[in-house]
Amino acid sequence: MNDSLKHSTMKSKDFQKLVLSKCENGDGPTKIYQDLNGTVSLSTIKRWCRSIRNNGSIVLSKSPGRPRTIRTKGAIR
Repeated sequence: MNDSLKHSTMKSKDFQKLVLSKCENGDGPTKIYQDLNGTVSLSTIKRWCRSIRNNGSIVLSKSPGRPRTIRTKGAIR
């Protein structure tokens, strides 16, 4: 499988694990960005690396985007 196809099928958590591993191995944000072919933005990688240095893991304050609504019979009425 080529790298661009492999990256397009990866989930956000997979990218986070990959960035965590690369940061722990001493790779800098720019190197990680280049290795991922820009699939994840440089600013996101920098934020994740900072979180890894400060907390030992990638800690997201909240999920990005609009909160999900649950479709139940009660919510639809």
